[in-house]
Amino acid sequence: MRKLIALAFLGLLLYGAYELFLFKPSVEGHESLAALPRKKEVTLRVRNPDRAQKLRVVLLQDGKEFVLFEGKPAEEVKVKVEPKKLGLKEGKAEAVIELTRLFVLKDRVSVESVVDYTPPRVTLLFYPYAVINGGSGAVKVSVSEPSRLELRVVDRVFPFYALNERVFFSLFAVPLELDELSVKVVAVDGVGNASVLSVPVKLKKRRYPVYYIDLKKRKQKLLVKLSTLLGEEVTEENFLEAFKKVNEEMRRENEAFLSELGRRSEPRLYWKGRFLQMRNSKVISVFGEKRVYTYGGKYVSESYHWGYDLASVKNAPVEAANDGKVVFTGFLGIYGNTVVLDHGYGLTSVYAHLSDFKVKKGDEVKKGQIIGFTDETGLAFGDHLHFGVMVHGYPVNPIEWWDGRWIKNAILPALQAKEER
Repeated sequence: MRKLIALAFLGLLLYGAYELFLFKPSVEGHESLAALPRKKEVTLRVRNPDRAQKLRVVLLQDGKEFVLFEGKPAEEVKVKVEPKKLGLKEGKAEAVIELTRLFVLKDRVSVESVVDYTPPRVTLLFYPYAVINGGSGAVKVSVSEPSRLELRVVDRVFPFYALNERVFFSLFAVPLELDELSVKVVAVDGVGNASVLSVPVKLKKRRYPVYYIDLKKRKQKLLVKLSTLLGEEVTEENFLEAFKKVNEEMRRENEAFLSELGRRSEPRLYWKGRFLQMRNSKVISVFGEKRVYTYGGKYVSESYHWGYDLASVKNAPVEAANDGKVVFTGFLGIYGNTVVLDHGYGLTSVYAHLSDFKVKKGDEVKKGQIIGFTDETGLAFGDHLHFGVMVHGYPVNPIEWWDGRWIKNAILPALQAKEER
């Protein structure tokens, strides 16, 4: 009899331990209640919810209790919090999460909360009156409190850089093809309140040329070029397939590489004044050209030209367009031997189709310093320099950066820390 009682008692102990510890319900995600903006939805995850009879979530402030949720929990409980509507004041509060289990036991956890439902105030200090499609621009703002800032231009997002603790600027690139221009500053403070400010920049639509290029006329030279680029012999039988592979796949990979270099630009200002066009050069192709490739009158492929082609004498010296840091030297597919300079704050320049380099990665160069020599490496026809400018990895029209007056009026005001508008 005593053994039976002892076994029954042991069984009760084991069951109690089983209920109390092994399958004890608990709540995760309560840390999200530490910061409470104007409006927030918090997802609480409940472990072993079937073992709990009730979940209660409340906010405490100045002796008052504000109930956010009360009821039988599920595996996920979504709690909507709107502090101002509830009547909470900005400042400190306490979030309390209480689970009832075994009908009488209550597990309680609390989080110190900050209530802040005032969004950051953003003041527009500078913006360009108008920009061109495929062009560049700059915006300067001041913000009333520490915030995460970004500039949204159509579907592109650009970072802001601090000029001081209140004033920030951003360089941006306008897409080449667009019908309407939308420029917005988005500021999100530490607790999640967001402000969106529209920037009234006008779009001056610019037309870019379209050229049709007959590959049949360039086939013999292209057979050699394509074989070199692909590392295998290209014949007349697979000529068009090889051209599409180089012009589309390889081009896409090369452009993605250049974009990534632009996104890694240092938060430092290297450049000053206008950018230099290659000395004694003639423009043979412009930025934004759409090139449609045909063969025997039939469409084969197409591409956009993201720079200026500049020709001078054979193997002409190529100078750095402005002060900067060398972030790449090497062979880059369709661009051939290429140098990329970082000018800081998202601005980079590209020098392609070179024969050789006079600089190496990591070098800091001065405006006018020789960095290489022209050639026709990569997918180039004839000795020339392909010169490109990128803003945060997006190609932009170099002609603006060659213009000292444009830089003075459209860019430099955004780089000054003054708060005057």
